[in-house]
Amino acid sequence: MPTPIHSKIINKVARNILKEHGIERKGQSRTWLDDQYWFTTIIEFQPFKDRQGTCLNVGVNFHWYEKEYFSFDIGNRESKFIDFENEEQFEIEMNSLVELALKRTLELRENLSDLKTGKNTILNHEFASDSLWGNYHRAIISGLNNEPKKSEQYFNLILKNELKYDWELELKQRVENLKTELNNISNFKKRADEIIEKTRNEKKLKKADIKNVW
Repeated sequence: MPTPIHSKIINKVARNILKEHGIERKGQSRTWLDDQYWFTTIIEFQPFKDRQGTCLNVGVNFHWYEKEYFSFDIGNRESKFIDFENEEQFEIEMNSLVELALKRTLELRENLSDLKTGKNTILNHEFASDSLWGNYHRAIISGLNNEPKKSEQYFNLILKNELKYDWELELKQRVENLKTELNNISNFKKRADEIIEKTRNEKKLKKADIKNVW
């Protein structure tokens, strides 16, 4: 089936603007990835059924919880749906949209540029399911910043929740296992690397050199 003209325009404009910044297309999809090892920023030009065009979603996915799919841990929908009316109109609007995607991505890259900056960003962000996933992200970044007591406090906040669903019980088990590593922060960092490497593999991201990351 031929690629629709509006998709061709999305792909062309995204490639022209994003690729030079090290942002790569995910396969043949309308998703682009800014891969920074422990997190990836996702740029999604989301289609809608029975409409030609796109809207823009930009968000960060952390890799320190083992899973095979991408999620938006920090991020938002960035635009209303842009309908394809004609090639000239759509390409003009796509240029503006992709420039916005790049701006948001570079902002996120800067806000998570190192562990200290990342800690400030994560500790001050209100997450969806803040009492669970928010505290999990805070616990991990605190541990990676050599603050085991603070990390333990955030892990304990998770365990104070009533956890009954399968995914909550899985989270509880992982939290309890990670807490035991906080007695030796080097072991904690090594364990974080192992989780990240496995998660990256499940998400089919490129092999990364994990030496001396922390």
